[in-house]
Amino acid sequence: MPGIGTDNRSGAATLKVNPIRCDGVGMCSHFAPDLVAVDVWGYPIVTPEALSGDRLKQARAAVAACPVRALFIEGSSV
Repeated sequence: MPGIGTDNRSGAATLKVNPIRCDGVGMCSHFAPDLVAVDVWGYPIVTPEALSGDRLKQARAAVAACPVRALFIEGSSV
């Protein structure tokens, strides 16, 4: 699953998901539609792309909205 276990040697900020913690609520896709898609069960599929500008703002909103804190931002621009 993108978002966990991917290599981020560049140090750029990226959105990650802990699939074990995630309950598949799907709120993240509403707060970060450019970054998160959901599968048929509501579980997130996050983009592995680096975050900046509006995309970083979307990622922060999704992280804050996650009811189980399954999303996090990893990298130097946090």
